[in-house]
Amino acid sequence: MAYGNDDLYLGIDVGTTSIKAAVYTPDGQIEAVAAVNNATISSRPGWSSQSMELTWQNALLAVKTVCEQTDPKRIKSIGVCAQGDGLWLLDENFKPVRNAILWNDQRANTYISDWMDDGTCDRISRYSRTAIWAGTSGAAYRWLKDHEPDSAARAKYAIHCKDWINVNLTGNLTADFSDATIPFFDLETGAFEPKAFQLLGVDEMQEKFLAPDKSTKLNGKLLDPVANNTGLAAHVPVSVGSLDVAAMACGMGLEETGDVFIILGTTAVVGVVIDPEPFSGKIVGATIAHPYLDKWLRVLAPLSGASALDWFTSMNSPLFDGVDAAGISRQLVALASKSPAGSNGTLFLPFLEGERAPFVAPDAKASFVGLNSKTTLADMARSVMEGVAFSLRHCFASTGQPHPKKVFLTGGGAKNQFWCQMIANILGATVVTSQESDHGTWGAAQLGAVAAGLLKKPAQTNRNETLRTFAPDPQSVQIYDQLYRIYEAQTKIYAG
Repeated sequence: MAYGNDDLYLGIDVGTTSIKAAVYTPDGQIEAVAAVNNATISSRPGWSSQSMELTWQNALLAVKTVCEQTDPKRIKSIGVCAQGDGLWLLDENFKPVRNAILWNDQRANTYISDWMDDGTCDRISRYSRTAIWAGTSGAAYRWLKDHEPDSAARAKYAIHCKDWINVNLTGNLTADFSDATIPFFDLETGAFEPKAFQLLGVDEMQEKFLAPDKSTKLNGKLLDPVANNTGLAAHVPVSVGSLDVAAMACGMGLEETGDVFIILGTTAVVGVVIDPEPFSGKIVGATIAHPYLDKWLRVLAPLSGASALDWFTSMNSPLFDGVDAAGISRQLVALASKSPAGSNGTLFLPFLEGERAPFVAPDAKASFVGLNSKTTLADMARSVMEGVAFSLRHCFASTGQPHPKKVFLTGGGAKNQFWCQMIANILGATVVTSQESDHGTWGAAQLGAVAAGLLKKPAQTNRNETLRTFAPDPQSVQIYDQLYRIYEAQTKIYAG
C-alpha cells in the first residue's frame, strides 16, 4: 500500500453505551466523526450484558457512517480500542458462545465476597496487581461454569471486546497486554500465572486465552467484504489495539512517570503512569500495561461518575423536565451554585452501585451524611458533585503516589467548568482540560498508524488542542480538606 501526505487514520472506540469512529489527519485533526448507540441488556437487577453480534454491527455502522463523510480510500490505517474486562467468549469458528457479560455486571458478587473473606482476592492480586471485582473475566467465568456449564464448555477462546471487533475486521484473532493484565497475568514474569486460575477454580480457562502482544503490532489486513461494505480500501492494516483507558492515555500523550489523568464519564477513572515495581503489599484498583511503553498504568475506577449526577436529576425530575442533556447540566450547576463549598456540611457517599475502587465493596450503599432541618436541595445537589470528586481524591490517595501538581481531565465531565473547578479545589491540584473529548479514538488511531508504519511511535505529533486550566482556590482547598477527612472516615464502614 502506497502512503502519502494526505493519509488519514481511522480510530474506533467501542464503549459500553456508545461506539465512536473518527478519521484523523496525521497531526490529529478530526476529518470526520460518527457515533452509534450500543444497547445494554439487563435481564435481572445487577446483570449487564450485550449482544456480541449487535455490537459488531453497530461498530460497522459507525465506520460506514464516518466513511461517508470523507474519502475512505485515503484511510491507510485502523486502530480499535474498547471497553475492558467482562467475558467475551468464542467457539472454535470464532462465533459468539453467548451474549457478552460486561465489566459492570454484578452476578458474581457472592463469589467476590467469599474470595475477599478467605483471602483469595489478595492472593490473586499478587500477580496482576489488581483488586478483582465481579465484572472481571475470571469471576464471570466461574459464575458461568457453575450456572451455564454448557456455555463454558463450548468456549474455545476467552477474548476482549476490541478483539471481537478486530476478528470481524480482519479474520485474525489477537490479544494485547493492556487487556490481558486483568486478572490472571503476572506482571513480573510477563505471562499468565497458572496458580491464579487455580485460585478461582477455573484451571481450564488458561488455555482459552491467547498470548498477548503489543498494542502497536499488526493484527491483520481489512477483509474484502468489510472494505466493500464501508468504502474503505482493501487490505488496510489494523493494529492489535488496546483497552480504552490505555488508548485514552495514549491520546493524551501521557508517557512520563507520574503523569496523572482522570476520565470523568458515566463512571470515572483515576490513572497514573508508573514504572514497573516489586509487589509491596495489599493492592487497590487495577494495574494495566501501558499500550506502547515498558511502563504500567495504575488505574482506579470507582463505579460512580456522571451517573451520580444523572441519578440526582432523575430523582428530582420535575426540576429538570423539558430540557435536553445540556440543559439538565446547566440547571444542575445553577442549583448547586446556590450552596457554598462544602455544601453547608452535607456529605454524599456516591456508592450507588456498590464500589470497586479504591476498595471493593459490592454491598456498599450511597447515602447523605450531615442532613439537618436547614439542608436545602441546593446543598444536596452540590454534595453529590462533591461526593464524586472526593471519591476521585480517595482513589488517587490510595495509589501511594506523590501528590499531583497537575491532573489532565477528559471525558464528558470535563465540559462542566463548575465541576472542573470543584475537582481542582478538592484535589488541591491544577486541573487541565481539553475542548476535545476524543482521546480514545485518537489514541486508537495512533496505535493503528504505528502498526501500519505511518508513525514511528504514538504521541509523536503535537496535536493542537485548546486547553483550559483550573487552579485550586486556597480558601476552598482548606474547606474541602476538612470535609474530606470526614468523607474518608465515613467510608471505613465499607473499606475496613
